[in-house]
Amino acid sequence: MILINLLPPELRKRSTSYNPAALGWVAAMAACFLLFLFCGYVHWKKLPEAERIQEEKQTELDEKTKIAAEVLKKEEEITALKERKDKLNELIGRKVYWAHTLDDFANLLASDFPGGFHVRCLDLNISPGAERRGEGPTYSFRGRYQMVGDDKQKMGEYLHAMFRTFGTSTFWKQDGFIGKPEDSYIGDRPTVNVTIGKAINSLNLEFQRAKPTAKPKAGG
Repeated sequence: MILINLLPPELRKRSTSYNPAALGWVAAMAACFLLFLFCGYVHWKKLPEAERIQEEKQTELDEKTKIAAEVLKKEEEITALKERKDKLNELIGRKVYWAHTLDDFANLLASDFPGGFHVRCLDLNISPGAERRGEGPTYSFRGRYQMVGDDKQKMGEYLHAMFRTFGTSTFWKQDGFIGKPEDSYIGDRPTVNVTIGKAINSLNLEFQRAKPTAKPKAGG
C-alpha cells in the first residue's frame, strides 16, 4: 500500500534525526556541569572570601573585647574612686559638722550668763552614744563644768540660768542636741575659794546629740 502525502510542503510533518533520550542526557550533563561550575565558584571564590571576612570580624571582635574589658576595668576604678570620694566627703562633713558645734560651744561659754557668773569646761569627751528610740544613733557630749560666781547662796540661781542659757543657745537648738541640758544633772558641789574670793560649783553633764547624717550648711 502506498501512502501519498497530499499536504502542501509547508504543512507536512518533517522528519527529525534528534533522539529525545540523547537530548535528555545532554541536558543532564549540562546541568551537572553548571552545578560543578557553581560549586567551584563557591569553593574557590566565595568560601575564601567568607573565611577572610570571618577572620577580619574575629580580629575586630577580639580588639573590641579587649577594649570592652579595659572599659569595664576603668568603670570599676571609677566606681571605687566615687565610693572613696563619698566616704571622704562624709568624713569631711562630720568634721565640719563638729567644727561648727565646737565653735558654737566655745562662743556659748564665752558669752555673758545672766546673774554675773561664768562657766568653764574643764574636761570634754565626745564619743558614740546609745541609740535612742525615735532618735536613732547618738553622740555623747560629756563634760566636767565649773561655775564661778560672786555669791555661794545664788548657786541655785546660777545653775538654772546656765541650763536656760544652754537650752536657748545656737549650740543646743541648731546643732542637733536632744532633750534638755539638765536631763543628766544629778547634783553639784558648790564651794568658796577664799583665795580668789569666788564661789565655785563643779558638776558633770552629759548631753546627747543626734548623729549627723549630712554635711551641714555653712554657718549652721
